[in-house]
Amino acid sequence: MSRRHDQSYKLLFSVPLAVEQLIRHFLDAGLADELDFQRVENLATERIMAGLVSSHADLLWKIRFRGSRRHLLLAIEFQSGVNRYMAVRVHHYVVAAYHAMTATGTDREELAPGGRLPPTLAVTIYNGRARWTAPQDITELIGPVRGWLSERQPRLRHEVLDLRERARQPLPKANVVSWIASLELDPSPDNVSHVVQRVLARYSGAEHASLREAFREWVLGAAASWGIEDEVLEEVTSLKEAEMIYAGVEELKEQYRERRKRARVEGRVEGRATMVCRQARLKFGAETAERLSQLLEGIADPERIARIGDRIIECETGAELLASALES
Repeated sequence: MSRRHDQSYKLLFSVPLAVEQLIRHFLDAGLADELDFQRVENLATERIMAGLVSSHADLLWKIRFRGSRRHLLLAIEFQSGVNRYMAVRVHHYVVAAYHAMTATGTDREELAPGGRLPPTLAVTIYNGRARWTAPQDITELIGPVRGWLSERQPRLRHEVLDLRERARQPLPKANVVSWIASLELDPSPDNVSHVVQRVLARYSGAEHASLREAFREWVLGAAASWGIEDEVLEEVTSLKEAEMIYAGVEELKEQYRERRKRARVEGRVEGRATMVCRQARLKFGAETAERLSQLLEGIADPERIARIGDRIIECETGAELLASALES
């Protein structure tokens, strides 16, 4: 995942509505009913452990249970490649958060009543092309043991939302996460235009401005992964209307393709001109080659340069070659 695409995912899932839709429609509707998404809080994602070891999760949410002082610790990670030991990484982030809560300092306020640790839900949102195959529970990565010892191994399962794989199945409708999954599987102009229009139609009010902006940044972040040069992509950020985003990006992509095409042609022209001048130098000397080089600078057609190169064999003198180049 490009850095910009990664950051745009974080921005999108920093909107409580997107988090609610993630849990309600893709994880567990019953849990979503228990949670108060009006009382949510982003927690610090960077932790400094003993020995100055830094831990940096993608997103950590504190979500209150309805009518309770208790809360859920929601950890969200974003992946574009299958990581066999992702369960270990997620386990580390959760333990780091728990460690901060139990250490001396203000984080003790994050403990549940009675000094208990909050329950945890860990989610990995994956947008890679290959299906996710890595273990989802750290226990699966530990060598098998039996009996008494088996009950004393660490356990923590992280839920994996494989966006492309999920998009191959019927998706919940009118849902930001569904639309993102759809775009990851099918980033065609028609589908992007369709999704953008649906986002604008459903979330048009002022209360959804942050969601629209996050979605806009997600589209721009996804566009970065299409291979467009950063300086070209930056031009898109001046667009104000969300429905113009994809059209603008498509236009810039076409401009980029044209520049690449011209660059390839110019490269062939320069390469052939260099070769022709080298051949002229070998047969007629440096002075003829230098004058020929000046003549070739004004020629943009690689085939025309190639024809001049053919004349090197036919011409008897440098003067004849230069005259032939002028005529062609």
